Amino acid sequence: MIEIRGHHLLCAVTFTGRGYSRRFERDFRRVVARMNDNEEMVIVAGPDAICASVKDCADSHCHEDRIVARDRAALAEISALTGRTLDVGSRLMPHDLFTARHRTAFAEGTIRTACADCQWSDLCDTIAADGFQATLLDRR
Repeated sequence: MIEIRGHHLLCAVTFTGRGYSRRFERDFRRVVARMNDNEEMVIVAGPDAICASVKDCADSHCHEDRIVARDRAALAEISALTGRTLDVGSRLMPHDLFTARHRTAFAEGTIRTACADCQWSDLCDTIAADGFQATLLDRR
């Protein structure tokens, strides 16, 4: 089962292989491959499978209040989009979540409040504007 934090349900749709470090990129690639295989996900509080290599680093932001708030915002908007309340402990299947509807909402900005102060936001804007063509997550 993939442990995933709330805001990574947004990051996954634009992941093209770039990240904070080579180890972070490696971890993210492994998680996306598991998502593409439709392995069940469980929402966790704090660091998840993507954060595995950086969660204990001195400069990691994994535990900061602003990142925890980002998780809450992402879960609230994705819950509204799907009509299903998502919270810590919720389980879901990647192929049920990462749909054209999810990508459209992301591209339109209706599920991106959590992205407001993210350093990757401009890159994600570009990826979404290009129709998510370069992403590693399957486009269903």
